[in-house]
Amino acid sequence: MLSQDEIRERARYCCCVFLQLSWLSGNEEITAAGYKEALKKSSLGLGEDDFILQTIDEAVHLGRPDGGLTGLVAFYEGLACAYGEVLESDLDTIRREIGTECLKKLAGEVNSKVIEFL
Repeated sequence: MLSQDEIRERARYCCCVFLQLSWLSGNEEITAAGYKEALKKSSLGLGEDDFILQTIDEAVHLGRPDGGLTGLVAFYEGLACAYGEVLESDLDTIRREIGTECLKKLAGEVNSKVIEFL
């Protein structure tokens, strides 16, 4: 069984992935074909994550304009919320625990101009 600290760390990570993918999705300057290149800058290692890259590849191949990000965002948001339930916490609390500076860095890595957490 995972410790509370391990669960909290996973909740934070999933929240960070959820937010970074959300910001990438909202960046109108980057098309679905450019998502993989943009994610190479991710300090979370999303540019090397096989699950994320394969999801994007498949969606681009199928011509989906969202590049698969809609499903990925929902998936990681769901994971963060599930970990939050175990911690008896909500997503806003988890996001605050991450800290504004870290979130600004993650937003900048995908050239996000809209930072929703401020």
